[in-house]
Amino acid sequence: MDQQRSIAVRADGSSIVTKANALIEASYNLTLNEQRIILACAAKLDGRKPMPRDAVFMLEVDEFAELFGTDSRNAYTEMEEAVTKLYERDIRRIDGKVRKRLRWVYMAEYRKGEGKVRLGFSPEIAPYLTMLHRRFTSYRLEEIARLRSAYAIRLFEMLAQYVDTGVFVITVEEFKQRFGIEEKYDRFSNLKARVIQPAVDDLQAKTSLDISWRGIKNGKSVVRLEFRFEEKAQMHMDI
Repeated sequence: MDQQRSIAVRADGSSIVTKANALIEASYNLTLNEQRIILACAAKLDGRKPMPRDAVFMLEVDEFAELFGTDSRNAYTEMEEAVTKLYERDIRRIDGKVRKRLRWVYMAEYRKGEGKVRLGFSPEIAPYLTMLHRRFTSYRLEEIARLRSAYAIRLFEMLAQYVDTGVFVITVEEFKQRFGIEEKYDRFSNLKARVIQPAVDDLQAKTSLDISWRGIKNGKSVVRLEFRFEEKAQMHMDI
């Protein structure tokens, strides 16, 4: 423990998150605050360089609250709940159809008396956050900082992959797999009402993106989703 290198996470929204596309396309389900903690720490990494050896990231409640625009009085409970579950969270499908499970972190702790989170990324996740020279996506942390939906963050990352074309098409089956909700929302109307539309509305209100989407049918069933988007102004995504 004494040999670990501590990296303080500051409330800098202009920090860059870089992820391998395979990680963006993987199947996992994190809560909003779990994603926030992961992304705040990931933004401290340089996606072109190796993962710092023995690095442990430290995020204080005040920094978390400032970065994500939350009430610091609630942030203590939010961070504690998120970290308590984060160690058990995994990625269930990555690199195409390969079935393997990876842990996000090898350690995660909440220091209650200090109001501080300590987190270490697992060695298995390092290749998807660092030493990236192709098939990766980058965006500013501030783009997702005010989002209030875990689904909105995931959708934003998927759209960010296609910023050059402004068009993203995905099957409904693949969409649900990526979000880790394969067993939910058998009716498309429920998927639309509980996942897709709230995520789009959140992105529309709190990011630089102007988004429209439609379901594409095969017969009577919606089988694909098409998202079209563009920036409302020249900002944020032109890294």
